[in-house]
Amino acid sequence: MLRFPLAAALVAALALPVPAAAELLVAPTRVVLTPETRAAELVLVNKGTETAAFRIGIENRRMNPDGSLEDAPQAQDGELFADDKLRYSPRQLVLEPGARQVVRIMASAPGDLAPGEYRSHLRLMSAPVSAASAAPAAAGQQPADNSLSIELVAIRSITIPVILRVGKLEASVTMDGAALAKDAPEQLTVRLTRAGTRSTYGDLSLTPEGAKEPAWVVRGVAIYTPNTARDVIVPLPPEVRAALAGRQVRIDYTSTDAADPASAGKRLATLTARL
Repeated sequence: MLRFPLAAALVAALALPVPAAAELLVAPTRVVLTPETRAAELVLVNKGTETAAFRIGIENRRMNPDGSLEDAPQAQDGELFADDKLRYSPRQLVLEPGARQVVRIMASAPGDLAPGEYRSHLRLMSAPVSAASAAPAAAGQQPADNSLSIELVAIRSITIPVILRVGKLEASVTMDGAALAKDAPEQLTVRLTRAGTRSTYGDLSLTPEGAKEPAWVVRGVAIYTPNTARDVIVPLPPEVRAALAGRQVRIDYTSTDAADPASAGKRLATLTARL
């Protein structure tokens, strides 16, 4: 059995987003299942230079109005979790540098499951195998000055949303406003409002008047059920801010939901604002 040692080590938990965690590559970064397509595969690749152990678990998370996620130990009104409807394998593994592993995910048959969107998150935790060599100091071997010796072991954590859609579900989005923050002019806040029975997923693009291509794109913006609104905080690099300043800018929210082919590439919401 793989063990992540805690004795005589202070474990630093680093929640690294995909693909920012250079040591771990996961594809895809989002899984959508249906009664017709109840199985999917994740490819896990160790891109680091050390052999690493991985432990996989499932948890329920809730989206806040600013798009951040928090633990959801209990369902609130309108929340539908998928944790008891999912199976996955393997749950523990070891990967050498450059090695890859397929993780299989399957949803149970829906049976009489009520129509709706059920969501949980698959968490992948990694730590170098060398961390297992950390052992408590033997009695009488403490430093002469009684100082405390601590080894830091990085545990990297990545979460992947797993969504089970049951029944015919629909969603619509409106863009209700966009404004630069007064105390942080390099940040643009875009308010999106969702209606319907499923989440949305897409890219947010900023195109100045007269330009053919967007000056800036934020990819993978989701609004999960049961949330009806999200404030998307868009950091603008100085050169982008300068290119947009004082100009009419078209802001588009375009679907990139591969699980909804009819909407893929469709503009879900748009707004023109002077920045």
